[in-house]
Amino acid sequence: MGLFPTPVSHWAGALILLWLFSASAHSDEFKITQLGTRLVEGSYLMDAEIEYRFSDKAIEALENGVSLTLEVHVQLREEGAWVWQADLLDVRLRYRIRYQALASLYQVLDLQSKSKQNFATLRAALDALGKIEGLPVVRQDQLKPEESYQLSLRSKLDIEQLPLPLRPMAYITPAWNLESEWSRWPLQP
Repeated sequence: MGLFPTPVSHWAGALILLWLFSASAHSDEFKITQLGTRLVEGSYLMDAEIEYRFSDKAIEALENGVSLTLEVHVQLREEGAWVWQADLLDVRLRYRIRYQALASLYQVLDLQSKSKQNFATLRAALDALGKIEGLPVVRQDQLKPEESYQLSLRSKLDIEQLPLPLRPMAYITPAWNLESEWSRWPLQP
């Protein structure tokens, strides 16, 4: 055996690293598990569920007093609309989660309504954070009956809201790059 590994061991090592990376990438992610609309008194309301799985780095920061801000991006467009066509809805909802060590509580803040909820466990806080119920999207009379529309939703950790000393590392570290894929829902009036 020489000092240099064989080409097969290079491939085996690369495959192991790829497997480890993909396993860790799937354990720390945001995922939209439900998205839908319902018509109530002439308005379409959106209901959604987002599964938040933070990386160990993000949880460590949270438990050491760093608030984490989440941005939920909601868009409603005509299906097949060109990029330059206006959206019927383009809103970014912002939420913040923080840990209050003295009280041993996780607090979820809705930055739109300024409402707060306290939870004894991180899992309970994340479950509550991931539920969006009855968000007004559009009035039925704003939609053309012959058109099809698409509601899109995505959620991400807002790195810009982290404390300044953490931001450079957050930009280059995959453990901080937490966001969901776009989830889409067809809307036909």
